[in-house]
Amino acid sequence: MRYVAPLAALLHLIALPALAEPIVDEKATTETSITMDGEAYLIRTVNRRHDVASFYDDRTGPGAMKRFLVETEIDRLAREADEEEIDVQSSILRVKARPLTASGLGEVAMAMETKADEVAVSGPYVVATLWGCCAEQSSHEVFSLYTGKRLFSATGDGDFGDWLTMGKKGPNYEQRIVAAHLAFTARDADELSADRDVVGVFTYATEGEPLQRLALRAPGGRDSDLPLDWSPKLLWLTRHAPEGIDHAFFEQDGDAKDIYTGIALRLRLDRETHIDVPLVADRLVPGEATLPEGYSLTEVALE
Repeated sequence: MRYVAPLAALLHLIALPALAEPIVDEKATTETSITMDGEAYLIRTVNRRHDVASFYDDRTGPGAMKRFLVETEIDRLAREADEEEIDVQSSILRVKARPLTASGLGEVAMAMETKADEVAVSGPYVVATLWGCCAEQSSHEVFSLYTGKRLFSATGDGDFGDWLTMGKKGPNYEQRIVAAHLAFTARDADELSADRDVVGVFTYATEGEPLQRLALRAPGGRDSDLPLDWSPKLLWLTRHAPEGIDHAFFEQDGDAKDIYTGIALRLRLDRETHIDVPLVADRLVPGEATLPEGYSLTEVALE
């Protein structure tokens, strides 16, 4: 007679994987406090969350996958009263990012604070969005997890504004980005300076740091209604795409200054108005730009 072991005994013989302790066990909390200001409610909410950002960093050597645990906190104070619109008195974003490895979390690699109504973590970027009000558009302030640096503020269509990208062959993928911040937004005073003739700023950047900023001045500046009439679009003008594209790639090895040259950046403001800026040896050349009458474009210092 053949003996058949009970099922429970067979299961006991199967090796079960050990339950490992988590290398990271972080908690995010939401806080709310409400006080009265006369007949109005002052409502403060603090919303925190954690995101894991993963991206391939091939700037040096063979490259490696990098991961960060990004803690974001939006601290928002609003005033509410009957028969009045909600008045947001402040909305502050705080960000703290730490590298994540198999041994746990490293030291803080990026810590910053800015005005924002919402935040997104996407690849190597942390994007702080400030909503517009009435005629204002939203603006998207972009920070790099490669370096912890602020790259630019962007406006326009797209989840995080209108960006152009450019790349080339090589042992390292040295991408370039162009973004523009154009009036009117709630961030104009900070981004465009106190000079009200400035209606926009272009930024030429890598994924890790800004390389150039150009300030655009227009007739009447921000005291005119001119920016409200624009429907802006950024484009690269290349030999193969003379009408413009949003991503250019060069099938060439070599230094960026030798590859990224001989094309132009176009900002199309409307069907009849555009600005063309040559790109020469990995630098935008505002002094050779084609501009509408009364406009000017100058390079400004990086932060």
